[in-house]
Amino acid sequence: MTYRDLLPRESLLWIFAAQLAVLLPHFARLPLWIVAGWIAAVYWRAEVSRGRRPLPGRAFKLVAVAGVLAGLVLSYRQWFALEPMVALLAVSFTLKNLELVTRRDAFLSLLLAYFVAATLFVFEQGIPHAVYGTLAVLVVTAALAAQPGGPSARPRRALGLASRLLAQSVPLMLLLFLVMPRLGPLWAVPQDSASASTGVSDSMSPGDFARLSQSDEPALRITFDGPVPPPDQRYWRGLVYSDFDGRRWTQGFGVDPREGGRVTWRDSERALPEVGPRYRYQVIQEPTHNRWLFAMARPHSETGGVGETADDRLVRSEPVYSRLAYDVHSWPRDSLPGEPALSEFERRRNLQLPPVGNPRARAWASRLRERGLSPGEISAEILGFFNESFTYTLEPPRLGRDSVDAFLFDTRRGFCEHFAGSYVFMMRAAGVPARVVAGYQGGEWVEGEQYLLVRQYDAHAWAEIWSAGRGWHRIDPTGAVSPERIRDGLQRAAADEFMREALLPVHRIPLLNRLRLQWDMINYRWYRTVISFDSERQQDLLRDLLGEISAPRLALLVGLPAAMALLGIWGWLWLAGRGRPLPPAERLYKRFCRRLARSGIERESGEAPRDFAKRVARERPRLGPMAASITTAYERAAYADDPAAMKQLRRLLRGFWPLVRRG
Repeated sequence: MTYRDLLPRESLLWIFAAQLAVLLPHFARLPLWIVAGWIAAVYWRAEVSRGRRPLPGRAFKLVAVAGVLAGLVLSYRQWFALEPMVALLAVSFTLKNLELVTRRDAFLSLLLAYFVAATLFVFEQGIPHAVYGTLAVLVVTAALAAQPGGPSARPRRALGLASRLLAQSVPLMLLLFLVMPRLGPLWAVPQDSASASTGVSDSMSPGDFARLSQSDEPALRITFDGPVPPPDQRYWRGLVYSDFDGRRWTQGFGVDPREGGRVTWRDSERALPEVGPRYRYQVIQEPTHNRWLFAMARPHSETGGVGETADDRLVRSEPVYSRLAYDVHSWPRDSLPGEPALSEFERRRNLQLPPVGNPRARAWASRLRERGLSPGEISAEILGFFNESFTYTLEPPRLGRDSVDAFLFDTRRGFCEHFAGSYVFMMRAAGVPARVVAGYQGGEWVEGEQYLLVRQYDAHAWAEIWSAGRGWHRIDPTGAVSPERIRDGLQRAAADEFMREALLPVHRIPLLNRLRLQWDMINYRWYRTVISFDSERQQDLLRDLLGEISAPRLALLVGLPAAMALLGIWGWLWLAGRGRPLPPAERLYKRFCRRLARSGIERESGEAPRDFAKRVARERPRLGPMAASITTAYERAAYADDPAAMKQLRRLLRGFWPLVRRG
């Protein structure tokens, strides 16, 4: 290893800056010990560069690798998933600092930095993350440009060169984006099952939906091909709860596809009418880390990997780890043929109640059943009771052990889950099959882009009951207490309590609310234009550009812009070379080469100065020592920006010309 192979200190600082730039977005999701390990490795390597510590030995490295593997095993439950693989890449990136000695080590570390920068888009594909990822790549490229050290490591020079290189790559990037075959995205790799999910959960207990009402994060964006359903029909079903243990509602065994629930996939037949009233729309769903999707009643989707369940929902074959777009057709239930009779198993499932608990509610339901009322009349009695003396609130009081009794006869203040859960309990106790449905209701119409924006605070729970001849039909007990919640949304129904805990009440400031909608529209365009640019949209765009997709036309589409770009770069370099004066050291060295060429020793194209000096020593031994001294002075003047070397170069050249003349 020579001195020239070692890393200059300023180049080492650039490497640390590049590492920080690409690792910073991952600090929030990486285990704390990995972040602390990177800081410790950087500190150790900085101390080595100051001469205060030695590089770690082989035994220490083996212990560090063993400790890292043990830490990864303990930190992640599922090894062959996305998060542990990214963590392994970050750890490898960190450990490389312990042997960062030569320029080759720096080159490998910075190449690894490009991969770490790309992993940011595994988790997030929004506009801010795209901007940050571009800046991180700029810093890594600048670190590469700064590796020679000296003037090359100056921030303005390194960042300027990196900016020019990235700018020159933009046309090629756009061309490849348009014509390269669209493969499955990297973020389709399974992620760790321990990752937290967002939005509606697979269970419901009092207070769950009230907590969601404090979040204004987007959940769904829906565009319609044709008529838009009125506000009181915008129910986006996601889950059906059929099991009740006295306090918590869950899906129950045999409903979730992971537990044996039946799913009808796209390639199977389903008895749905080809014509008639229906809604056609596309849903863009935010990541939930769960498999359930959201759609209106009676949904059918032709999107790959999306299927329909027996209880009238959509599910995906894989969890939704990133934004997902899927097309849906929904038929109003009243327009479909009569429902088949409810099976005995489904009847028992949707009449299930715990053997004990909530005695007052059970007694009231028994009285309703003994009066011989029909399911519709029983429902009307319960809804009328809700309408008389109940309050819709985002801050319901805590309920005791018999939660249904406490809500119906004591507190009488609740959110949607209180009304839906107690209603279904009463209907079941009265002998009517019923179930709780969870999802979202309503949404905000964005006029600029013509789509419906559904936020987390639109989360809602309602009920469905079964009646002969009609089948399952929706009953929303919340509408009996607060009809404005269904008609105008949560913000109007609970204006005094809505988003009370928010640090900045955006919804109360018209200007900020408009800016928020504008930002959401920009994100919506970004997703539809860039993120969801799949093979089908690529084929449509190429047909619009070429008319017919063929090999010659594709070659012309790729080759012509590439040739024009190369010609433009060559012309720019040629003009820049002609118009820019040479540095003094370069100008003196070129005079030295021209004088030797006139005496018969011509420097070859691409020949390094030191190699040229060695050849001069072989062909003209008397000129060899002076040529070597001139070359050393030139390198120090040109690359180290040494004024003393510049003076020495001029002095050596003045003494060299007489030697050349004497031959």
